[in-house]
Amino acid sequence: MWNYYQYYKDCKNISEKLLQKNKPDLVISDEDFASLTVAHNVKIPTVLITDIFETHFTKGITSFIEKKMNKSMQGIMKKCDVVIFPENGDDYDNIKMVGPIVRQTNYTREEIRGENSFEKKTILISVGGTSAGLFLIEKALESILKINQELDIVLVSGPAISKKYENVKNLGFVDNLHELILAADVIISLAGKSTIDEAKAYGTPAIFIPIKGHFEQEDNAKKLGFVFEDINRLHELILEKLEEKRIRVNTVGAKIAAEIIQKLTK
Repeated sequence: MWNYYQYYKDCKNISEKLLQKNKPDLVISDEDFASLTVAHNVKIPTVLITDIFETHFTKGITSFIEKKMNKSMQGIMKKCDVVIFPENGDDYDNIKMVGPIVRQTNYTREEIRGENSFEKKTILISVGGTSAGLFLIEKALESILKINQELDIVLVSGPAISKKYENVKNLGFVDNLHELILAADVIISLAGKSTIDEAKAYGTPAIFIPIKGHFEQEDNAKKLGFVFEDINRLHELILEKLEEKRIRVNTVGAKIAAEIIQKLTK
């Protein structure tokens, strides 16, 4: 909590400098509450895009501090002109329920596979940019290499991996992860909402393993029938997903969100 508070203060100082310099007509925030606080102080209209209304990271005595922070966060939300929530449901107060927000792809699945030389069945491992997902990389690669099939194994971002996994295509950080999700036959990922929504939209069979103790990821995974302990049966899950049919889901959340934002700029 203390580290987060220090980080919040740093972000607030940066936001003040940026807003003073650029004098924007609107501030759109993806869960950066520091910039919203600054914008509210100088009367700049604000849009918050978020999929949580409160956090549940702590237990015991420290939960008292978190409750105060949640109350402060909810106060900031109420001051926003619009809060865009990427889930289906009914609007209320300043909350707009737009449904999943998913980026459109610029190319067909076949074009993306050809561009990336995906010639075999492709398993994509995506764990974000920090070491938090290292446990999943190691277990996923260990499980995949036990499968007696010719596969393309693709890793996106995350920490460096051992040289013993020399057959893995490690793409590092990319700006078109959504297109790689479309191109893959199976994705193995932490349980972040954006990746979940993109996998659903493109019909890519997926396995989502949450970071243990991360309330948001555990909730996301649970809705799809996954828990952290599923990491111990990845081999079985991968074989199941390799045989699963693709079922695409139409989403219009990005279009609706864009229309809401455009109205505020007129």
